[in-house]
Amino acid sequence: MPFALFARVAAVVALGVAGVSPAIAGAFTLDEGEGKVFATGVVNSGDHYYDRRGRLKARGAYHKYDLQAYLEYGLRDGLTGFAATGLQRITARDGGRHEREGLGRSEIGLRARLLQGNGWIASAQGSVVIAGAKRSEGVASIGETDDQVDVRGLVARSFEAFGKPAFIDLGAGYRTRSGDPADEIRADATFGIRPAPRLLLLAQSFNTFGTKRWDGPYRLKQRIHKVQAAALYDLTEKLSLLVSVFFTPEARDAMDEGGAGVGFGYRF
Repeated sequence: MPFALFARVAAVVALGVAGVSPAIAGAFTLDEGEGKVFATGVVNSGDHYYDRRGRLKARGAYHKYDLQAYLEYGLRDGLTGFAATGLQRITARDGGRHEREGLGRSEIGLRARLLQGNGWIASAQGSVVIAGAKRSEGVASIGETDDQVDVRGLVARSFEAFGKPAFIDLGAGYRTRSGDPADEIRADATFGIRPAPRLLLLAQSFNTFGTKRWDGPYRLKQRIHKVQAAALYDLTEKLSLLVSVFFTPEARDAMDEGGAGVGFGYRF
């Protein structure tokens, strides 16, 4: 498999930890007329919380279940469009039992290749995120009700590691959030290696830095660091199975979340 195609297939696995956020789909663009669709189920939970000093404290149990769909398509050489949406169910125990279920976030955007050569590629990306949850849905919807705009720069390098095809993909961007939540700076990194022709392994880091404290009743200034391990196995030339596990080793004003995802990808 060519290195560019190898890396493009990889990064969408990050949907497991990031929700419907194609912003982490990597720097690589698709060929004109090429497409990929992914469907994943993700479960995450936690019963501890990182306070504003980064100390873990017990709190009521939180569970989130997502069914996510992601599509990207090569509109022309060097320009890829993408869209994502999902259904979610959230339960939280915080002075009582709180629930919300329904449409999660939906996202649409474009990724444009700027430079390519000698194994390197650089791209720019922009997207709009529309919230499915409403503030009237209560405690279980906190942090889920804001619309967002995300812009970022992406760079990737394909190479060999231990004699196997590998790549590294880095991204940095700014995400505006409507309503009470603060805007965010995002920084993500993915390392991928293909130890066997059908198997792709990934190690990923996703980092969020709030630019200030939230407005409103929840005066949070969040810093969140999540780590994910993932694998993608090609069942056929077009159909792939993906699995992922993730956790939160460090954060401030955020849940200590961990979870797993499983899904399928189809190339056309």
